[in-house]
Amino acid sequence: MSDSDTSTSIWSHVWRAVVRYWHWPVLVAVAVYAYQQYLPSIDLSEHGRPAPTVVAETMDGDRFRLQDYRGDVVVVNVWATWCPPCRVEMPGFVDLQQEFRGEGVHFVGIALDQEGEEAVRPFVEEKGINFPQILDPALAARQFPGEVVPRTYLIDKRGRIRYEHSGVILKWALDDALETLVDEPATTATSRRPTPEAAASTRPRRRGKRAGQG
Repeated sequence: MSDSDTSTSIWSHVWRAVVRYWHWPVLVAVAVYAYQQYLPSIDLSEHGRPAPTVVAETMDGDRFRLQDYRGDVVVVNVWATWCPPCRVEMPGFVDLQQEFRGEGVHFVGIALDQEGEEAVRPFVEEKGINFPQILDPALAARQFPGEVVPRTYLIDKRGRIRYEHSGVILKWALDDALETLVDEPATTATSRRPTPEAAASTRPRRRGKRAGQG
């Protein structure tokens, strides 16, 4: 067989392989994109920037003041009932609020629905959402601006935004990040309540328990 025939044969095999398996690189690329969107790598190494001053009334008529939660971890979620990705991630937030409630983690939603309570309350009641909702699109645009919904912000015990994500973020992506923030000391003098070092060191770690969950 001549060199030209050998080269033709090799390229023929390559072409047949491309035709047969072309979809795999596409599927891999889609999988990588989906992973980065839904299960992003949450880097908490940066000190972050100060969280904005937020004072608002919740849907239930309570006063929410972000400064009052200094010394705890706060997760702010900007969302809307008309947003399908928001509906996907919301059950995970409900679960995490329940699991971390006793460890000083507080979720708060800022809903963008122009219909306000008329649209939000039925959804909150139907889904059993267990954290306060602020019905103020203008506040979201002013204090947590962005073009994408949903938007999620992790605020540490010192009142710093340590991480923010635009798009869907699922429960498993937040789990370890919340553990890390909970274990950090609250060293500010204005902490709402102290976080004893002994409590952080003796509290059973959650990762082992949750690793077996689906």
